Amino acid sequence: MTPRIQAITFDAYGTLFELYSVTALCVCKFPGQGAALSKLWRAKQLEYTWLRSLTGRYEDFWSVTESALTFACNSLGLACPPGTRRDSCATERGKRAGRDRTFLRPR
Repeated sequence: MTPRIQAITFDAYGTLFELYSVTALCVCKFPGQGAALSKLWRAKQLEYTWLRSLTGRYEDFWSVTESALTFACNSLGLACPPGTRRDSCATERGKRAGRDRTFLRPR
């Protein structure tokens, strides 16, 4: 009996999507700190995801994303009111496929 493939998975984060699509928003909301915020936010986002996976404490990606943003802002001494968090996380959700990944774009 030939096994049937039921699912194919791969890590799209950083492979297929533009990681720094939120940098422009961070630069706009936090002049002079936007690039640092974007970099720290992404690093903490990945760290939180890995730690939660390793410890079996699942939390959905968007909750981890918001927690990472809060951590990054606090670490840099930046105020991050709910509206800013909401806008930033909404931009994060709207990441697009990179220019060289046209096979992911809607036609």
